[in-house]
Amino acid sequence: MIERMWLRGISREEVKQAILRGQKRTQKKTRLTESLFSFYSVVYDEYVYSKEKIRKVFPVTVKTW
Repeated sequence: MIERMWLRGISREEVKQAILRGQKRTQKKTRLTESLFSFYSVVYDEYVYSKEKIRKVFPVTVKTW
């Protein structure tokens, strides 16, 4: 994941912004979430632990378009 970010010139802060502000859609096959933002999108998996009210986000890949 980090190598793909570097190759596309996208920083960690930009990935965070995309996850927080981007338009979200769920991929049907893999059930991963894709967040569209600016000129790129971030595909990630999110787990929500309801007892502790914790959300874990695991980025999978970064796409440019």
